[in-house]
Amino acid sequence: MKHRNWLRAGTGVVLSGLLAVLSLASPARVSAAHTPPPPHLPAKAALVPPAVLASSRAIGPVAPSSPWTFDLLLASRNATGLADYATAVSTPGTASYHHFLSRAQMLRRFGPDPATVHRLTAYLTQRGFQVTASGPVLSVQGTVAQVNHLFSTHLTRFASTQAGRFVAPAGTIGIPSALRAAESVGGLTTSAVRPAPLSKISKAHALTVAHEPIAAMKPAPSGRVGQASSGGFVVTAQLLTKGPRMPGLAVHYLITATEDGQPDPNAAITAVRGTVVGASSFVDSTLTNSAGQFVVDFSLSQAQSAQVALTVGDATHSATVVLPTARFVGPSVTTCQLNLFGFAAGQLPATVCLWNPATNSVNTALHANRLVSQAGPGRLGVYTAGNVASISQADVNLFASQFGLPAPSVSVAYTGPNACTNTSCPGIMPGIEGELSLDLQMMETASPGASIQVFEAGSIRSALAHAVMEPAAMRPNVFSISYGAGDLVIQQFEPGAEQSMDMIAQMANVEGMTVVASAGDSGAFSGAQFGNTTPQPSYPASSSNVTALGGLEAAVTNGQVNQLAMWGGNLGAEIPRSTLLSFLEMENMMASGGYSQVEPAPFYQVGFVPPGMGRGNPDVSLPASVVTPGYFAYLGGIAYPVGGTSAAAPLFAGYVADLANVLHTGLGNVNDVLYPLSRIDPGILAPVAFGNNGVYAVTPRYNAATGLGGLNVDRVMSDLVQLSHPAGPGGPGSPRSHH
Repeated sequence: MKHRNWLRAGTGVVLSGLLAVLSLASPARVSAAHTPPPPHLPAKAALVPPAVLASSRAIGPVAPSSPWTFDLLLASRNATGLADYATAVSTPGTASYHHFLSRAQMLRRFGPDPATVHRLTAYLTQRGFQVTASGPVLSVQGTVAQVNHLFSTHLTRFASTQAGRFVAPAGTIGIPSALRAAESVGGLTTSAVRPAPLSKISKAHALTVAHEPIAAMKPAPSGRVGQASSGGFVVTAQLLTKGPRMPGLAVHYLITATEDGQPDPNAAITAVRGTVVGASSFVDSTLTNSAGQFVVDFSLSQAQSAQVALTVGDATHSATVVLPTARFVGPSVTTCQLNLFGFAAGQLPATVCLWNPATNSVNTALHANRLVSQAGPGRLGVYTAGNVASISQADVNLFASQFGLPAPSVSVAYTGPNACTNTSCPGIMPGIEGELSLDLQMMETASPGASIQVFEAGSIRSALAHAVMEPAAMRPNVFSISYGAGDLVIQQFEPGAEQSMDMIAQMANVEGMTVVASAGDSGAFSGAQFGNTTPQPSYPASSSNVTALGGLEAAVTNGQVNQLAMWGGNLGAEIPRSTLLSFLEMENMMASGGYSQVEPAPFYQVGFVPPGMGRGNPDVSLPASVVTPGYFAYLGGIAYPVGGTSAAAPLFAGYVADLANVLHTGLGNVNDVLYPLSRIDPGILAPVAFGNNGVYAVTPRYNAATGLGGLNVDRVMSDLVQLSHPAGPGGPGSPRSHH
């Protein structure tokens, strides 16, 4: 069986006439498809999904005398003009291409109406609040008692197994008519959009196969199902994956445990044994559903037919089942030398044994070495929901030291309303801390020594708005977001969220800033963890002015990717939807994607997205699986294999920051150039072989599982350099910036 490398070496393409073709691909008067802003906020709104409140326990009101800050986001005075200019300034071939505006120019043309700012400020000041205007954001400070009275609510502390501890209004809020001219209200909760649990391997869930003679195991059952019992305790193992996998990609097993015929939700793996050639990775999902089921990912470094035995038990019983044979065919990958980043096997927990060779690195595998070597340190911004920068700083410094990289410069640029602390959000702070550590280390990988500004706030929109208002010399070229929730969920329970995210991202784009967000880790059901099982993509990745990053698995040999698949493989098609949802409601396990029912398809997706469908997610994808091949990061000073689209997004953000340095200009909305460029030079893309996220499948063209596919980063750089420096001085594509 022959296998092609995913990309051709070198650029191999002369982009003669590319500007002309891109111009033809873009409308003469560029008009971005976007959701028109509502005329005003509703009289009443629920800011936390009822399913979350219903599963939460109120543990007391927030003290009335406690200080509290919320924010109001005000609409642009020229929303249509802003949307049009944000598109034109990022699209090659238009007269405005790379004519980015200064902050003052942007506010003069597209900022909020001064009369509205004055009116709302006066209204709130008369009620005892202190108001600070920063571009489109009014930051409103007062006490909890004042906030409760203003919004006819009671800020309450809740505890939930799903959402941890958080503060939120105890039900719907009433929005005074004077404030309904705002586009959205934020800062009344401490966990409206939160990081998903990090995809990582812990010692408890990274089980290396022991080398034991196969003769010592029970005979393998026929077919694709194995079963074992001990008294009334029964374990069934079903091989879900049809056909073989390439070494480095994963096969899936569905494990079901019952006790006296009833599901055992406490069952877990206690041991794995068998004989394999080379290295192995055997990882189970961390939670068992109510049917006593969990999923196992199994991957090997070398071609073979492998059979192992799995011991599953609870506090009182256990049984060992022989798993149906898994087949791996194709090129082998070097075993247990160094992983993708360069950790020696001895530096890892003894249970972890990955197989990426010493010649591999993330930048080699993604064809990004030339860009990273030429660019110099990038300028990036990153969102976090908590005050955790000091913890993550230690992790990123350790990471830089481990790999001999120049340490990044990390600073807190903004601490906004209701950024979580250990006191206010004790249940979710570990996830927030780990997420920022991962973000910083991915950025450092793609842009060594980067200058990274951290924006801490309870609201993504508030944080991004303050990044937009940074002075030009400090403003990041790229803003990365690894948070999200289903866009239907957010639109229903945070009025105006999608429209206001569009507006702020457009403001960022016209200043030259690129906004990047992870597409999510919940298949086609990004609302599942909030109790909404309607297929939907993740917000804020669903904004047309944000680049959404999906996730891949990758088989890597000697620095080259042999094959790419959607992270999660075909798991979405291999188990019933009800079973898939039972897992996605608890945790993250596969790359997200879908078509928005909130955001229309933007012009750059015309011809890519099926007619009548909304904004498609993701745009592009990078490796995200924790085990195939897996990234490494320090979390709290301990090295873990990690993954998720929240690793892919900051990695891509680092590459965009590098591109901005090479081109000597920001890029604005990179989607406006990536989509038409993919038609002209398909070599910028890395084809994805297969995958299904529960609704959508990988196809040869754009799809709502992996978007355009993977990327050859250096080739993107070569093409953009040619676009920015066409033949002859002062050509129509020359980068220009107004500051």
